[in-house]
Formats: sequence, C-alpha cells, structure tokens
Amino acid sequence: GDIAVFIKPLKVPKGDQSHITTDVLLALDGTDKPEELHYVITSPPQYGQIEYVSYPGIPITSFSQMDVARQIVCYVHN
Repeated sequence: GDIAVFIKPLKVPKGDQSHITTDVLLALDGTDKPEELHYVITSPPQYGQIEYVSYPGIPITSFSQMDVARQIVCYVHN
C-alpha cells in the first residue's frame, strides 16, 4: 500500500540531544502496525548520531516507527 511520511526539522543545540518524536517523524501506511514500519539510516547525520536512549554513545543504523512512538530514539549533536 501507500506510505505517507511526515518530517519536520529537529533543532538540537551543539552538545545536546533530543528525542525523535512522532511530531518530528511519522510514517503511516494505513495498517496500524507501526512496529512493521522501519527506517534505515543510509547516510549518518553530519554533526551527530542517532541512537537509542538506553544505549548512549552507540550509533544505530535502523529503527521502527514504534521506537519513535515510544520516544526511545534520539539525535545527539556532537
């Protein structure tokens, strides 16, 4: 089916971090199964990294829409 992706800028001061929330990143496919919608980071951020909140300092290469909804993914600005 069709997938709609909604993206808004996330402003994070240098040296800080911010959770990636559904207000910033939201994908919908009409199935009500956000755990099956996966993001793959093909080019890492230039000035930081995406990581799970519970594993600070370890960059990740993929995460799900459910991870975003649970607010367990963050961007860390180096």
